[in-house]
Amino acid sequence: MKDFEHLLSVWQEQPKQPRLSVDDVLKQVKKGINKLGIQVYYSIIATIVAIAFTAGLTLFAVFEQRMSYIGLFVLLFGMIAYLILQIGDYRTIHKHDVTLNPAAYLNDLKEYQKRRAYLNGRFYYVFAVMISLGISLYTIEVFENKPIVFRIVYYSFCILTVLFTTFYLRSRFIEREEKKVSYLIERLERLQAQFE
Repeated sequence: MKDFEHLLSVWQEQPKQPRLSVDDVLKQVKKGINKLGIQVYYSIIATIVAIAFTAGLTLFAVFEQRMSYIGLFVLLFGMIAYLILQIGDYRTIHKHDVTLNPAAYLNDLKEYQKRRAYLNGRFYYVFAVMISLGISLYTIEVFENKPIVFRIVYYSFCILTVLFTTFYLRSRFIEREEKKVSYLIERLERLQAQFE
């Protein structure tokens, strides 16, 4: 019985979490969402530029082998699928105003978190394979007359870049973004708990 009383006294001595200021939390969340939105927006713009360049290459360049066109179409398909997911993410975090309805916005943030997990998880590998395959098929004809050493160096560089991006940069990027989103969700949940 003595242990229970000691445990109870330790539990009661725990400091209470300070109450959050609604204005401060909403300002922090809006600032964090704007940063995430800008990041997604720039990604959308970069993807549109890449799609326009690849589409222009597909329409105006003349290739003798079908493999080049197939490679470009695979590239276009992968980039368009990525663009659609990015636009969906952008719309998800800008669907509601956090100051008008924080509870609905909390649900939007959780949905955004799930969508990003899909985009950075399974879809990333599909996207990486499509881009790698597209570039490989396209460059078969482009590098046909180049020396074998040049082709080996080029393909080795491409493989190393994909591996470095997949296994090093991707995990760091995902971890940083996940921390930001989790922090915003935690702040909104704490704010919501204050009013329940």
